[in-house]
Amino acid sequence: MDLAIDGGQTGLRVALASRGRVGEVRELAGLSYAEGSPVDAVLARLEVPEGVDTVCLGLTTLLDSPDRLARRLLERSRRVIITTDVVTSHAGAFPAGTGVVLAAGTGAIALGIPPRRQPGGAVQVDGWGFLFGDAGSGFWIGRRALDAAYRGFDGRGPAGPLTARAREVFGDLATLPHRLYLAPDAVARIARFAPHVFELAATDAVAGAIVDSAATELAGTVAAAARHFTGEVPVAWTGRLLRDERLRAGFESALTARLPLARIGRAAGDSLTGAAHLAAAPDLGPYAPLATVGHREAAR
Repeated sequence: MDLAIDGGQTGLRVALASRGRVGEVRELAGLSYAEGSPVDAVLARLEVPEGVDTVCLGLTTLLDSPDRLARRLLERSRRVIITTDVVTSHAGAFPAGTGVVLAAGTGAIALGIPPRRQPGGAVQVDGWGFLFGDAGSGFWIGRRALDAAYRGFDGRGPAGPLTARAREVFGDLATLPHRLYLAPDAVARIARFAPHVFELAATDAVAGAIVDSAATELAGTVAAAARHFTGEVPVAWTGRLLRDERLRAGFESALTARLPLARIGRAAGDSLTGAAHLAAAPDLGPYAPLATVGHREAAR
């Protein structure tokens, strides 16, 4: 029995797994950049049952001490695998280990792993966080929508549908900075405004332009991750963001224009599936350089 974890800023999913198959899934609070020690946050949320062999964590949040996290988890397991959510997303999307996966949710990141016979190794693109990365992500969309909303609020531009919707969602815009800047879940709350932007995009030109720009950004991220491929490029996406039809159609159109050999298909599984797959694997294959692995014997 293994424990698979998919940890993001909006939510953290935990599941017991057997032979690479996910069992019952538990939903927990997400991991905030502003919460303090990310390792303490992970440990506070996780309960590792007796009898667990491998704990595999795919996390979006930067860890302050991966070694300390591994040591604590090895007290109740034989092996610990710590990696990023894009690695577990790739492992879930491509059981054979080849292709480009885009993980798009609160943040955005792509990982490309070409066939072994081709030169070049794994390529990670973006995933640099809300301060200067995650282009096209839920936060990116929400942030730009709030910028437009505030332009309408303070008179720098017309007060359009985004200003009205921001008031409905966040309340008094005059006091929102005081409430949001100090909130530990500010990034996730801004990202949760993205579905409202999707809804307004059909009738509001400003919202539509934000969604279309996000699609172009995500396509550029995937194309950059595919730079070591010399033939067809299997592409899959995970996360909730691209469930929006307009964003998905724009992404696929922009990617095909930039990368004609892209073959966009359905991911075989998600990040939690990938974590379960890696936990059950005797070796990590192409993912080995992208993960930290600890064993109980080595921890003593």
